[in-house]
Amino acid sequence: MQINSEPVDHIVIPKNHKVITAKQKLPKQQFSQASALLGTVALFVALIPISLAPVLVKLCDREIGPSAIAFHRAWIGTIVFGFLSAFKVFRAEKSDEQEAIEQKSLTRGELALLFLMGTAGATNSILWAWSVTQTSIANAALLSNMNSLFVGLTGYFFLGRRFDPRFIIGIVMAVGGAIIFELNKVQFGTDQILGDVLGLLTAIFIAAYLMLVERLSNRFRTSTIMLWRCGATTAFLLPVLPLVENRLLPYTGTGWFFIIFQALFCQVFGQALVAYSLSQLSSGVVAATLLLEPVIASFFAWLIFNEKVGSFEGIAFVVILLGIYLAQSSQSAIKPTD
Repeated sequence: MQINSEPVDHIVIPKNHKVITAKQKLPKQQFSQASALLGTVALFVALIPISLAPVLVKLCDREIGPSAIAFHRAWIGTIVFGFLSAFKVFRAEKSDEQEAIEQKSLTRGELALLFLMGTAGATNSILWAWSVTQTSIANAALLSNMNSLFVGLTGYFFLGRRFDPRFIIGIVMAVGGAIIFELNKVQFGTDQILGDVLGLLTAIFIAAYLMLVERLSNRFRTSTIMLWRCGATTAFLLPVLPLVENRLLPYTGTGWFFIIFQALFCQVFGQALVAYSLSQLSSGVVAATLLLEPVIASFFAWLIFNEKVGSFEGIAFVVILLGIYLAQSSQSAIKPTD
């Protein structure tokens, strides 16, 4: 029997297969880079309304307290995101596959995650409002900004995430810059212990909120996530508000204007952009970028209230910005797919 010695095709097929695979990887990689860039742009735009929020709280605080302000932001946000979600559900009947995905029945795990996310978002709002009444704003700002450390530690010890040296150096620089920025304003005393503890708890719940939104954004639209977040905050604050606030409603048209503007600009626009950025970027890099918030808030305070901003704060701003750049340009900035 003579064996056919002609060359067979199975040697050529893997070569062609590799070429096709290489061609297919390039568009996916470009799409991933474009999505990350879009998420980064959304995050930096979100810093403007988020950083303006403390200034608006100070303006609103002339008529109502911080807990009442948080409540009004929440219920107005619930209405806006409720209408958006209803409109998208109506449009989903004859829309693309992505719209159809969200129409699937919710699993118990997804419901649990949505509930936990809403609870974490509501709790950090309540704790922040409570902490600023028990300690200085500088202490509350410094301690609540430690959320990026909790995001990194939780990801490393409980979720099995590993971070490259560039990301770690960036996070350390950004957190260090935030500490430098607030250090000359911080005052620790025995009469502020409760407020300081509340500020640290705020950081923990902010970290939990960011990581849960990051996870849920793989399944739900931003409007759905924000509806749950605002709805949970409204439900949490409604029964306790009469107990912690003497006045629930503004008594002037100017007061109502600042309340509504803050709700639409800071809560609806700003927080929605943060939630969207978590669909494109890792929670670690989002938390690190949000460290710029007190710096930009100080700029707005200087612009509106003529509060002093010195060269010390300028150095801290440069350190934070450089740390954010290192973190965002690292491989760890890419959102995990699990």
